[in-house]
Amino acid sequence: MKKILYIVIATFILLTIFSCEKQNEWLDAKRQKEMVIPETLKDFQAILDYFYTIHTAFPIYGQLGTDDFILADADYSRSTEDIRNGYIWNKTIWSSDNTSCWDAPFAVILKSNVVLDGLNKVSKSADTEVFYNDIQGQAYFYRALFYYHLAQLFCKAYTSNSDSDLGLPIRLTSDVNVIAQRSSLSATYAQMITDTEKAVALLSQISVNNRRPSKVAALGLLAKIYLVMGNYDKAGFYANEALKINSLLLDYNSTYANLTRTYRFPANPYDHPEINFYGRGGGYAVVMPSSSTLGVINDELYNSYADHDLRRSLFYFTNTAGLHKYRGSYTGTNSNFCGIATNEIYLIRAESYARMKKTDLALKDLNTLLSYRYETGHFNPLTLSDPIILLKTILLERRKELVGVSNVRWEDLKRLNTETAFEKTLTRMVNGQTYTLEPNSPRYVLPIPNNEIQLSHITQNER
Repeated sequence: MKKILYIVIATFILLTIFSCEKQNEWLDAKRQKEMVIPETLKDFQAILDYFYTIHTAFPIYGQLGTDDFILADADYSRSTEDIRNGYIWNKTIWSSDNTSCWDAPFAVILKSNVVLDGLNKVSKSADTEVFYNDIQGQAYFYRALFYYHLAQLFCKAYTSNSDSDLGLPIRLTSDVNVIAQRSSLSATYAQMITDTEKAVALLSQISVNNRRPSKVAALGLLAKIYLVMGNYDKAGFYANEALKINSLLLDYNSTYANLTRTYRFPANPYDHPEINFYGRGGGYAVVMPSSSTLGVINDELYNSYADHDLRRSLFYFTNTAGLHKYRGSYTGTNSNFCGIATNEIYLIRAESYARMKKTDLALKDLNTLLSYRYETGHFNPLTLSDPIILLKTILLERRKELVGVSNVRWEDLKRLNTETAFEKTLTRMVNGQTYTLEPNSPRYVLPIPNNEIQLSHITQNER
């Protein structure tokens, strides 16, 4: 156990050096006698199990710029500079040369590469093959997962121009002296898909707990990737494959969801039936699920919930001023849920079916989900027949069901803006001044932090 602790500490040191110091300092760090180099399968598993450097590394900055949360002028003025900049879609975003939105995901990618490179030096036997493959699959999953999250913030929406649009630097080695330049956006997504497909082939269907990646989680990730790419055939296929393994939904009438509990759902749950993979993000008082959160839920969103829809009471609370605030995260804490869960997978499959004109199947998925969300005896199944109305209904239910989850709303605004029928202009009034975010604006793409630009000389995003 002591050795594992040293491995975790050593890995953290390496990641800190990578994100904060010059490249050549890595060599000095490696010479430190006290540093333990991971060598065994248990060592590599310990690296991937370290909760506070992986499962909490999800960036949720995109939520600040969505239409779900509103800030009063006084709360805007007392927020941090980074929050204020994100809220009004300012050209300048970061108040310093670094941001955890970039550094933390790339730290996980580095850890994944450390494991993958290390496994190449470990012999695989008949006795260790299953364990070896599972660790390898986990590393591929994490690398793809965090590239996905980075792309949603630091790249344009995926379109027919993605061969020429800038993607991310694809880092496939633990040697930090190798500096990768930015690939095309299509190459970035191709790498995500390749890694996730490898994970699907290597991982067990269900992991020992929802902190470890599994085949069902990797299938869900493929569904998410293909959805934002606009490949609805494959998004629907992989969502369907994931639901073959786990199709469970939580009945919001059950005691598992509890209105007397501050955060509605159990804290950091291992037994939530919908959660295939658990991850969380936080750090922004505007969108955090808490009684003290600064952000107020947009009336348009709050009023979209029908009578007897339990999500309205489980996701939100109303303060003494009559303002509605978010408090119902699947983390059961004041952190935002950033994992992969069956409710989202149902909605991906429903949207994919609707896009492919499979109206009956889309409606079935939507009604299945909603039947678990209303008070017992009060849900009347929808009977929509117009495919356009059905698609719009599914998209609205995505917003209502996945509020506060990762950057889902930001991702949806961004991808849907590429379709004329779903374009949406966002407007804010702050201290008497109007701010506007037009569809397909370059300000949907965050700037890369200056420290990364100075270190690797990669191309900066235009805003």
